[in-house]
Amino acid sequence: MADVYKLLATAICESIEDEWEKATVKIESSLNKMCSFQTEYTLASSEKKELKFSLLTANDLMDSVFELQESMSPEHKWNKAVYTLEKNGHFDITFEWNQALQDEWDNA
Repeated sequence: MADVYKLLATAICESIEDEWEKATVKIESSLNKMCSFQTEYTLASSEKKELKFSLLTANDLMDSVFELQESMSPEHKWNKAVYTLEKNGHFDITFEWNQALQDEWDNA
């Protein structure tokens, strides 16, 4: 299993050309059905910019997210996560379960 935390850090560092302070990746994922990423980074001036991953990078991340969800389930179910990486290498990730969102996906 690929380390999703390391993949996210590498994708962020390789995708940003500006001098940045912090990057955030919001993940929504229904195990093995769909996965989306909303990404942004903050410059030293506090200006926020959108970050786009390449399709190949996004696919690798999606596979890793599915693997992470599967490894944590059923004890720690989640379908939303927020990964934050600071320029100094410190990172944090929070997980959340949103039943209404899951119901929406299941009924789609």
